[in-house]
Amino acid sequence: MIPKFNEYKQRFELESKNIIEPGLEAVEDALKKVCNPHQNLQFVHVAGTNGKGSTINMMNAMLQAHGVKTACFYSPCFMDVHDQIQLNGQYITSKQLDEVFISAKEAGISGLLTDFELLTVLAFMAFERFRPQIVLLETGMGGRFDSTNVITPLISVIPSIALEHEQFLGNSIKEVAFHKAGIIKKGIPVVIGPLVEEAKDVLATEAEKLQSSLWMINQDFSLSNGTYESHLETKITNLEVPLSGSHQLDNAALAIRAVLYVLEKLHIKMNEDLIREGLRKAFIPGRFEKIADNLYFDGAHNPASARALVNTIKEKFPNTPVHFYVGMIKGKDAETILRIFEEISSTFTFIDFEDTRSMPASEMSKISESPFTLVTKDPLENIQKSLSKSRVTIVTGSLYLLAELRLKALEMFGKS
Repeated sequence: MIPKFNEYKQRFELESKNIIEPGLEAVEDALKKVCNPHQNLQFVHVAGTNGKGSTINMMNAMLQAHGVKTACFYSPCFMDVHDQIQLNGQYITSKQLDEVFISAKEAGISGLLTDFELLTVLAFMAFERFRPQIVLLETGMGGRFDSTNVITPLISVIPSIALEHEQFLGNSIKEVAFHKAGIIKKGIPVVIGPLVEEAKDVLATEAEKLQSSLWMINQDFSLSNGTYESHLETKITNLEVPLSGSHQLDNAALAIRAVLYVLEKLHIKMNEDLIREGLRKAFIPGRFEKIADNLYFDGAHNPASARALVNTIKEKFPNTPVHFYVGMIKGKDAETILRIFEEISSTFTFIDFEDTRSMPASEMSKISESPFTLVTKDPLENIQKSLSKSRVTIVTGSLYLLAELRLKALEMFGKS
């Protein structure tokens, strides 16, 4: 479900299916009906288990600092459908979305697509009207058979690969990597993050087959101690990455490598000061976001992102007690996620929230091995009463939950 998307569909009587159907034929047919808007655009295509949104956000900030007119497509949304389609850093407006819905309806694509496929087509239509110099495009799921994979990018980026969506992508790293490798195109370079050897081998084989340059972090480029260096003898010092966690340093390195290539292709001279300025401005709601002293929101919704969250907490708050507030969507690997959180905490509050796909708090409590668990329907009231300087409180799990709570929390704790 994409929040507020159904409101547009109902208003314009445009039907799509609320299911997942991997494959490109339907979206390609629909794009032909709307005159293939994607063929008039230039893209950076980003796939991976985690790190896609952060990497895109940092790329966008650095490109905009150079005066590049950008557009972004994120998946999933944070608040609602409007933040998935961004034009020069601004959410698409209701008027702009109305216009592409009207055109899509007139083109006769109603009933041909899934929700995400329809959103992809609408995004391409909106981008063509906006005429950005570059579109930063995030896959929805996987890559090879994802509806975004109808484009030929300037460069592809794959930050991470881990087990996810096993019912669609397979039960092994090799199978998941096969899907991610699908965004690699003939002769188009691909930038990859710190992957396990099994995943790296799959991508290397695909890149070799397609005669595509494969640029690997910590081999062809790196970022450490505030300095970016690459095999091309590029060196940028005094860099600040505002997003928390060591994994964000890797994402920043990928973002810089891709941005340098895009600037070259756009015939724009790279300015080190603008790289620094742009990177400093990067911000993503719900990515270890500080809401108040000792209160953070983080959308860790799979085992890999849960591990990244735990590592970040260890880095920033060593030897500090942690209390988790957790709400999840059904179908997530709740047991593995909770085992990871339980490595650093023995106290949990599980959240019932208003989403038809949400996992009941009582069910999460049964899965938990923590000796102290509570359930709640009003986490913010609980947090307000119990927030303490002596421990860290983390609200995590579903991005939809965080979106529901975030603005209320900022207002409650005086940061809006």
